[in-house]
Amino acid sequence: MTIEELSKGIEEGKWTCRELTLKCLAAIAAEDGDGRKLNSVAQISADALAEADAIDEEIRKSGRRSPLHGVPVLLKDNIDVRNMHTTASSYALHDLIADEDAAVTKRLKEAGALILGKTNLSEFAYFMSRQDMPSGYGSMNGQVVHPYVPGVDPSGSSSGSAVAVAARFVPYAIGTETDGSLMSPSIANAVVSVKPTVGLVSRNGILPISHIQDTAGPMCTSVTDAALVLQAVAGPDEHDAATKTQQIRDYVSALNTDLSGMRIGIFDTECSEQEKEVLSQVRTILREAGAEVTEVTMEKLYLDETEALMHEFRYGLDLYLSRHHSACRSLADVISFNREHAERCLVHGQDLLESSQEKSGQLSESEYIRKRIELGKDAEKGLQDVLAACGLDCLLSCGRRPKSNFAPISGSPCMTIPLRLSDTGNWQPCSCYMMADRWREDVLIHVGYAIEQSLQLKCCPDWAEEF
Repeated sequence: MTIEELSKGIEEGKWTCRELTLKCLAAIAAEDGDGRKLNSVAQISADALAEADAIDEEIRKSGRRSPLHGVPVLLKDNIDVRNMHTTASSYALHDLIADEDAAVTKRLKEAGALILGKTNLSEFAYFMSRQDMPSGYGSMNGQVVHPYVPGVDPSGSSSGSAVAVAARFVPYAIGTETDGSLMSPSIANAVVSVKPTVGLVSRNGILPISHIQDTAGPMCTSVTDAALVLQAVAGPDEHDAATKTQQIRDYVSALNTDLSGMRIGIFDTECSEQEKEVLSQVRTILREAGAEVTEVTMEKLYLDETEALMHEFRYGLDLYLSRHHSACRSLADVISFNREHAERCLVHGQDLLESSQEKSGQLSESEYIRKRIELGKDAEKGLQDVLAACGLDCLLSCGRRPKSNFAPISGSPCMTIPLRLSDTGNWQPCSCYMMADRWREDVLIHVGYAIEQSLQLKCCPDWAEEF
């Protein structure tokens, strides 16, 4: 069931938060640790059932705060939850327990959500090694497994969040993205996700890679749920300067199928013949919904930001660790710990960590400043200038991976929606990938909802039990 359906059931007294929590825990026990051993969940909150009881009591006495009130959620294990570990799937941080909630955790709690636990991820959000490190692998808990076909890449870095939602362990989860870490695993596991504009959702209390590109976002089974979660977690935060210029819109009101007056650009670069057939179906859906569809040529779709990210990673990680209690107080400490525990921690190396440590961590090098300015200009030209020049509301394509990294580099929003059911014996996911201008998540939700409602797909492994 969706958040919307579960919320209605709580409202009508069909089930309680405790009952939903127990249902989630039973599913996790059956298929995550045992059964299919998906390994998507890193840890369960010791207070989950007590908090569920408190939520039920509050609902009985005072009613519900929001559609999320009483609905369980899992958070990626690079997001702080008070009194829980934050490891980023690294054994080096096995002793780090957060003293405070991250801003996004606070907003979820304010909405009445039940924080069930944390999900596994690609170690350090896939910013550890370039030596064939598998997506969804971490030295803390091992490998996350694809819920449809074991052995298929679950993608990352928000692997556990995507798998937990696809497997119906929880109705939604929170992941993070620097470049593709929400979009890629959402496509790979056939779930819906929105990567917000940088600054729409506070990053305070999230273990970082880049203060320029990082953001948290929802991973759900429907566009409606994504809108509900985004509405709840968006908001200003004095501890995150990027939120000071944010423009929050009514994402729930964007849930309608009339696209009259909208102009949508479609680019099909690097699409297979099968994907082009799916894209043709999407064109028809958009036109029937009233949108004007135009073809857009995008010759360059990817920019290499690795060098800039290495500077930002050392700066951000050193600052984060200095504010938390762990034996590792810096990136240098993490590198040393991994060397001391090489058999467990360096199965796939740590060359990205080591290359980042070579930077000053001050963000003052001229080479870094030039590179970041160049990336910003190129991403702006590749996305915002194209949208403006063609008078477009958004750009859209489809495929088995994100089609560009202009949106993450420029801090703009993007979104994925599953477009077809795939034979589990020959897993070939295909999702819609959309990009829009900054602060226009409402446009993506509007277009995504129209597509979703027309297709009426229900993407779920045949073994998974609905709530």
